[in-house]
Amino acid sequence: MIIDASALLCAFFPDEAQGAVQGLLREHAAGRRRLQAPMLLIYEMNNAVWQAERRGRISNLQAAEILQAVDGLGIELHAPEWGDSLELARHVGCSVYDATYLALGYKLNQDMLTADKRLFNKLAGKLPWVSLLKG
Repeated sequence: MIIDASALLCAFFPDEAQGAVQGLLREHAAGRRRLQAPMLLIYEMNNAVWQAERRGRISNLQAAEILQAVDGLGIELHAPEWGDSLELARHVGCSVYDATYLALGYKLNQDMLTADKRLFNKLAGKLPWVSLLKG
Protein backbone atom coordinates (compact mmCIF):
# COMPACT_ATOMS: atom_id res chain seq x y z
CA MET A 1 0.00 0.00 0.00
CA ILE A 2 1.18 3.49 -0.85
CA ILE A 3 0.79 5.94 2.05
CA ASP A 4 0.99 9.67 1.53
CA ALA A 5 2.22 12.26 4.01
CA SER A 6 -1.28 13.44 4.91
CA ALA A 7 -2.23 9.94 6.07
CA LEU A 8 1.05 9.30 7.87
CA LEU A 9 0.82 12.61 9.73
CA CYS A 10 -2.48 11.50 11.28
CA ALA A 11 -0.52 8.98 13.37
CA PHE A 12 1.39 11.77 15.10
CA PHE A 13 -1.16 14.55 15.46
CA PRO A 14 -4.57 14.34 17.14
CA ASP A 15 -7.09 13.55 14.46
CA GLU A 16 -10.19 11.42 14.20
CA ALA A 17 -8.25 9.03 11.94
CA GLN A 18 -5.29 8.72 14.32
CA GLY A 19 -6.31 5.29 15.63
CA ALA A 20 -6.89 3.90 12.15
CA VAL A 21 -3.49 4.94 10.81
CA GLN A 22 -1.73 3.79 13.98
CA GLY A 23 -3.35 0.39 13.46
CA LEU A 24 -2.07 0.37 9.90
CA LEU A 25 1.44 1.20 11.13
CA ARG A 26 1.24 -1.66 13.64
CA GLU A 27 0.30 -4.03 10.80
CA HIS A 28 3.28 -2.74 8.82
CA ALA A 29 5.63 -3.19 11.79
CA ALA A 30 4.35 -6.75 12.30
CA GLY A 31 4.95 -7.57 8.62
CA ARG A 32 1.26 -8.06 7.81
CA ARG A 33 1.15 -5.03 5.52
CA ARG A 34 3.85 -3.39 3.43
CA LEU A 35 3.83 0.40 3.32
CA GLN A 36 5.61 2.21 0.51
CA ALA A 37 5.97 5.81 -0.64
CA PRO A 38 7.99 7.96 -3.00
CA MET A 39 11.10 9.59 -1.54
CA LEU A 40 9.07 12.79 -1.59
CA LEU A 41 7.62 11.55 1.71
CA ILE A 42 10.85 12.55 3.48
CA TYR A 43 10.53 16.18 2.37
CA GLU A 44 6.81 16.41 3.01
CA MET A 45 7.12 14.96 6.51
CA ASN A 46 10.04 17.24 7.36
CA ASN A 47 8.11 20.25 6.10
CA ALA A 48 4.90 19.34 7.94
CA VAL A 49 6.78 18.78 11.20
CA TRP A 50 8.63 22.06 10.72
CA GLN A 51 5.33 23.89 10.13
CA ALA A 52 3.84 22.34 13.28
CA GLU A 53 6.91 23.36 15.29
CA ARG A 54 6.91 26.87 13.84
CA ARG A 55 3.24 27.31 14.75
CA GLY A 56 3.88 26.16 18.30
CA ARG A 57 1.91 22.91 18.04
CA ILE A 58 4.97 20.84 18.94
CA SER A 59 8.42 21.47 20.40
CA ASN A 60 11.65 20.97 18.52
CA LEU A 61 12.21 17.84 20.62
CA GLN A 62 8.82 16.48 19.57
CA ALA A 63 9.63 17.30 15.94
CA ALA A 64 12.83 15.29 16.17
CA GLU A 65 10.99 12.41 17.85
CA ILE A 66 8.33 12.31 15.11
CA LEU A 67 10.91 12.23 12.35
CA GLN A 68 12.91 9.56 14.17
CA ALA A 69 9.75 7.48 14.59
CA VAL A 70 8.86 7.82 10.91
CA ASP A 71 12.38 6.81 9.92
CA GLY A 72 12.16 3.81 12.22
CA LEU A 73 8.99 2.58 10.51
CA GLY A 74 11.00 1.30 7.58
CA ILE A 75 8.55 2.48 4.95
CA GLU A 76 9.99 1.42 1.61
CA LEU A 77 10.87 4.55 -0.36
CA HIS A 78 11.08 4.75 -4.14
CA ALA A 79 12.73 7.31 -6.39
CA PRO A 80 10.17 8.94 -8.67
CA GLU A 81 10.67 8.58 -12.40
CA TRP A 82 11.01 11.59 -14.67
CA GLY A 83 7.77 12.61 -16.34
CA ASP A 84 5.41 10.09 -14.72
CA SER A 85 4.13 12.52 -12.12
CA LEU A 86 3.73 15.39 -14.57
CA GLU A 87 1.63 13.36 -16.99
CA LEU A 88 -0.60 12.06 -14.21
CA ALA A 89 -0.96 15.54 -12.68
CA ARG A 90 -2.17 16.80 -16.06
CA HIS A 91 -4.58 13.90 -16.41
CA VAL A 92 -6.28 14.16 -13.02
CA GLY A 93 -5.73 17.86 -12.29
CA CYS A 94 -3.70 17.61 -9.11
CA SER A 95 -0.29 18.80 -7.98
CA VAL A 96 2.83 17.01 -9.18
CA TYR A 97 3.55 16.25 -5.52
CA ASP A 98 0.27 14.36 -5.14
CA ALA A 99 0.73 12.76 -8.54
CA THR A 100 4.09 11.36 -7.39
CA TYR A 101 2.27 9.14 -4.87
CA LEU A 102 -0.39 8.27 -7.45
CA ALA A 103 2.20 7.35 -10.08
CA LEU A 104 3.98 5.04 -7.65
CA GLY A 105 0.70 3.31 -6.80
CA TYR A 106 -0.05 2.88 -10.48
CA LYS A 107 3.45 1.60 -11.26
CA LEU A 108 3.45 -0.92 -8.39
CA ASN A 109 -0.23 -1.83 -8.77
CA GLN A 110 -0.83 -0.83 -5.14
CA ASP A 111 -3.71 0.94 -3.44
CA MET A 112 -2.95 4.40 -2.11
CA LEU A 113 -4.11 5.85 1.19
CA THR A 114 -4.56 9.58 1.76
CA ALA A 115 -6.15 11.77 4.43
CA ASP A 116 -6.48 14.64 1.95
CA LYS A 117 -10.25 14.90 1.37
CA ARG A 118 -9.86 17.46 -1.38
CA LEU A 119 -7.49 15.22 -3.31
CA PHE A 120 -9.69 12.19 -2.77
CA ASN A 121 -12.79 14.05 -4.01
CA LYS A 122 -10.88 15.26 -7.07
CA LEU A 123 -9.93 11.66 -7.90
CA ALA A 124 -13.37 10.15 -7.29
CA GLY A 125 -14.32 8.08 -10.30
CA LYS A 126 -10.90 8.56 -11.93
CA LEU A 127 -8.61 6.44 -9.78
CA PRO A 128 -10.63 3.88 -7.81
CA TRP A 129 -7.52 2.48 -6.08
CA VAL A 130 -7.13 5.64 -3.98
CA SER A 131 -8.72 5.39 -0.52
CA LEU A 132 -9.55 8.08 2.00
CA LEU A 133 -8.33 7.45 5.54
CA LYS A 134 -11.32 7.40 7.87
CA GLY A 135 -11.46 7.48 11.63
